[in-house]
Amino acid sequence: MTKGNEENAEIRNENPEHLAGKTLDTFSKKAKSRKYNLRPETIVIAGSARLPKDVAAEHVSGCVTIELEVALADKTIVDISCTLVPTLGEKILRKALLGNKIDEGIEQAIIQLESRFFNVTRKAVIAALEDVFRWYKKSLEKIEEQNSE
Repeated sequence: MTKGNEENAEIRNENPEHLAGKTLDTFSKKAKSRKYNLRPETIVIAGSARLPKDVAAEHVSGCVTIELEVALADKTIVDISCTLVPTLGEKILRKALLGNKIDEGIEQAIIQLESRFFNVTRKAVIAALEDVFRWYKKSLEKIEEQNSE
């Protein structure tokens, strides 16, 4: 788990008794101390796919999820987050996706995964990438509708 994810988990996992003594300022300081904050000119799109039945991690959530943060101005992928993808698989995804246009990046990531990532979760990761792209197209339509109103 990355440091940012650990901090997010720490905030989410605190029960109400622990929250009683904390102020909004406490949470603001934690948010500011994180190395990454979402940019207002971006959108976050997530895609998911079911894991195969024989995957040990299936009992955790049953699916792999990939989130991409995309800059609206030039359709460039500026960040990536994924669940249940092995560390080296995530490195392949990051290298193929970050800094690229979303359509080219996803296409490159699928090619890289097919040729370099041999894991029982490979098909699920590729399906999650394809799902991200479907959601991206849907989100563009919604944004265009909102802008035309």
